[in-house]
Amino acid sequence: MKNPLTGHARIFAAPMLAAILAATSLAGTALAQSALVVALPGDPPVINSGVTTDISSSNLSGQVYNTLVRLDPKGQVIPALAQSWDISADGLTYTFKLYSGVKWHDGKPFSAADVAWSLWNVNKKYNGPASGLLEAVEKIEAIDDLTVAFKLKYPYPPLLRGLAYFNSSTILPKHIFDNGQDPRENPANLKPIGTGPFVFKEYSKGSHVIFERNPDYHLKDLPNVDRLVFQIIPNEAARGLALQKGDVDFIPYYAIPLGEVEALRADPKVAVTFAKRMIAGEFMAFLNTRQGPLAKKEVRQALYYAMNREELLAKAGFGYGKVSAGPISSEQPIFYTDQVKQYGFDPAKAETMLDAAGYPRGADGKRFKLRVSFDLKEGPMNDTARLMRVQFAAVGVDLDIQGMDSGAWRNSAFQQWDFDITMGSFSTGPDPAVGVERLYTCRNIEKLMARNASGYCNPALDEIFAQAGREQDEAKRVALYHQVQNILAEDAPHWWLWDRYYPIAFNAELDGILDDLTGYGAFDVVKWKN
Repeated sequence: MKNPLTGHARIFAAPMLAAILAATSLAGTALAQSALVVALPGDPPVINSGVTTDISSSNLSGQVYNTLVRLDPKGQVIPALAQSWDISADGLTYTFKLYSGVKWHDGKPFSAADVAWSLWNVNKKYNGPASGLLEAVEKIEAIDDLTVAFKLKYPYPPLLRGLAYFNSSTILPKHIFDNGQDPRENPANLKPIGTGPFVFKEYSKGSHVIFERNPDYHLKDLPNVDRLVFQIIPNEAARGLALQKGDVDFIPYYAIPLGEVEALRADPKVAVTFAKRMIAGEFMAFLNTRQGPLAKKEVRQALYYAMNREELLAKAGFGYGKVSAGPISSEQPIFYTDQVKQYGFDPAKAETMLDAAGYPRGADGKRFKLRVSFDLKEGPMNDTARLMRVQFAAVGVDLDIQGMDSGAWRNSAFQQWDFDITMGSFSTGPDPAVGVERLYTCRNIEKLMARNASGYCNPALDEIFAQAGREQDEAKRVALYHQVQNILAEDAPHWWLWDRYYPIAFNAELDGILDDLTGYGAFDVVKWKN
């Protein structure tokens, strides 16, 4: 059967097919080379990366919204909504000239007021990376309709490149969101109106999200496909099979079934490679340091020794990564160091430290119980938790596994702080001032996604972060971030599990998949070879 979304021959379960048939009037082979189908691992909570750091939400946002600038395949900053920019000699003023004639998808004119308002009132308040990226900014001013200026408190080299990322710098329509309502509750979060290359058409929960080509897109000759479909396929094996059958065209890194990678690699119709992402992700565990056993540094350290992270990586991550040395990924070689306190697998040492910390084994051989939570959509975390339970049991600690759907996990971990351990993938890039600082500073102990949920506070560390963020000499910045890594490795408010490598798989006839280095951006440059 031809899938009426795309014209490709595709197979769907009856309920899904019915939903798709209802969603579109397009059919036939004419669309076979003008559509792209992307696999999603689950329902996106919102389609607005200004209020979340959920990876799939950010990727969806990248299709319908824009940032001021974007990155080319070599990592150079190029125009997006801003056609040009100027940085003052003292590094304290960034002035952006915007493209004229840009319109929101509802026909309203886009202007500098949208940039200034949405970055300051939405991204900065509700998005974790944005809180770090915009910390150096004193104010953002709309000089006129086509000019916006950033006034900085001190020079901040990461700013320009950081403005290219949808997980920190999504430009939203002021006329939609500036209505006195909490932007996280705005209906537009599920019916987005952007300036981007694709126009939102429909979100059918449990089935698909559909976008169509923006005929008035200001970056001429883009996008290259007329229809973009995100197909929701929760089952990992089914996602791999769907690609092999031609039911989907691309499985991004956040949806890749790691256990199926080698099978996909053997299929000549499928291309498998690694996406290089400057945002540098780590699988890590936040530890609630406020109360209970994990309030003691010695307990956090002891259980770090009790973990066999090589086994976690091999069995849960299928070897696609590198055991983490600390809070900055090895995929950021400029700032990374492994010359910090290390926690190799040493259960005997863990036992001794737990005894010394005042948690001896009881008559039943148990010391205490902890809870570990995670988003079920984050595939490797379920197996990680099961392996951890066995490893911790060996030193007398029970682990209660609490896998949750995305919304429940975000609420319990980042809004209620109702966890002992909570795990997921978090970026440490594109610069430590953006990706790392947000997770550990005292000021970021806020009930917001991807902030300092652990409750760890060290004013001396905050000062080093502040110095590093404003330092313009790169060698001095590197030295400061090495200090940061030393302090955090000693205090262990998180357990850093492994640095992520990013396998992706796609139809071998596609071109341009690797052009976006952020991993969040538009698929506007993706096209079929024939």
